Amino acid sequence: GDNRAREAAEAAVSSPLLEDVNLQGAHGLLINVTAGMDLRTAEFSVVGDTVKQYASDDANVVVGCVIDPEMREEIRVTVVATGIGRPVAATQHSPQGRMTAIPGGRGRVPTLDNLQVPTYIRNQRDPQGAPARRAVGDGLMADDASLLDIPAFLRRQAD
Repeated sequence: GDNRAREAAEAAVSSPLLEDVNLQGAHGLLINVTAGMDLRTAEFSVVGDTVKQYASDDANVVVGCVIDPEMREEIRVTVVATGIGRPVAATQHSPQGRMTAIPGGRGRVPTLDNLQVPTYIRNQRDPQGAPARRAVGDGLMADDASLLDIPAFLRRQAD
């Protein structure tokens, strides 16, 4: 009939097999619509919208369709729900305007005085204006270059 999509969706969520199960607030829904070649796009949307009413607002809902040429004037809806009865986690909001330090950063913040200096030159100098030491390899600084005479696998074993 004209309401076959809505009727099929409601029959799927009110199945006698689910009499002790409350689908309200499900965190995941997998909806399969099986129909013949006469399935219209609007009917497909009605099935999805009808079943989505039972899910939580942040639920992951996937709707799929199988066309069975032997089905005529008929729609079959299968619903798999997950996360039923799971407590809803409280939404955590991070404070606005909070800055987090990123490990490994240079820790240099440009000031109005040094903005005229190109970035690549600012990055070569430490905050006091002295040239920054360059990394030589394996995280060692130029002052520790004598350690490079020892093979890396031996240095790692010593640690």
